Amino acid sequence: MLVSVIIPAIRWDAHLARAVDTVRAQVLPTELEVEVAVALAEPATVPEAAGLIVVDNPGGSIPVGLNRAIAATSGAVVARVDSRCDLPGDYLVRVVRGLDDPHVGAVGGAALVLDRGRFGSAYAIAFNSPLLGPSRYRFSRTSGPTDSPYLGAWRRETLDAVGGFDERLPRNQDNDLAERIQATGLEVRYDAGAVVGYVAGRSIGATVRHHHSFGWWRMAQRHQGGDGLAPRHVAVVGVAAVGVVAGAAALVRPRSRRAALLAAGIAYLAAAFGATLTAARLRDARSDLDLPPFDPVGVVAAPALAAVIDVAWVVGLVRGRLRTRSS
Repeated sequence: MLVSVIIPAIRWDAHLARAVDTVRAQVLPTELEVEVAVALAEPATVPEAAGLIVVDNPGGSIPVGLNRAIAATSGAVVARVDSRCDLPGDYLVRVVRGLDDPHVGAVGGAALVLDRGRFGSAYAIAFNSPLLGPSRYRFSRTSGPTDSPYLGAWRRETLDAVGGFDERLPRNQDNDLAERIQATGLEVRYDAGAVVGYVAGRSIGATVRHHHSFGWWRMAQRHQGGDGLAPRHVAVVGVAAVGVVAGAAALVRPRSRRAALLAAGIAYLAAAFGATLTAARLRDARSDLDLPPFDPVGVVAAPALAAVIDVAWVVGLVRGRLRTRSS
């Protein structure tokens, strides 16, 4: 059976070369073959490589590039890979086996942030923990049904049936696709053993803007007929709002101010400790990467960074909602 790996990217660089190398290094049984299609905004930068399909994607749109790569390939199974990924050696075998179940329409795994240093460690801990919400693909070590895993693999017939990726969504197109697959009665499955390394490589400002845009496009997705917000998103916003209101109420009262500050400090340190343990557990699932330890400053800063990112995401939701209401 042929498996088509599709990768959207802006240009050929060291990260993309590494991602393609990890695809080619997959340990496959004799019955599986792999083809790789890379959709590039700047295809002239691609070196000659045997067995590599290059798809022009001048606008650099991720969903457009993915659909063009799907059209340029012929595998019975299609697996998405990002240009900054490092796949475990059994990744394709795991997702293909997951799709052997006719009731499963999509299979994906976990996203392990590989960034280190002070900011990189803070982001890795925040992302690979519940600090940014209860998305299973960021920290869960238990496989099972989910609303949207990281990356994804699908039978080609399933993609054809739902019309591929929505090209109107530069963000959240994977979540939208998962929603439409579930609407057909098929399960979207998270494989906790398929832990994919991912290099974010963004500055603080770029990271905040990145997560703000995800909030904005959640509302665009909802406006276009999708669910947009899962119950877990609403729960996170509600819990955060209650915590902020309760904390503010305690601080304005002189009698409770000291206790509130002490409780806040304890809660902050507990969040940093718990998030670090959760992120380390996912990190340990990829012992082949030999990752350095988290920076101590990053450990302490992780809850604060998560709070900033969560606020940026909520602001994106509000702005997206106001925009869609006025359109």
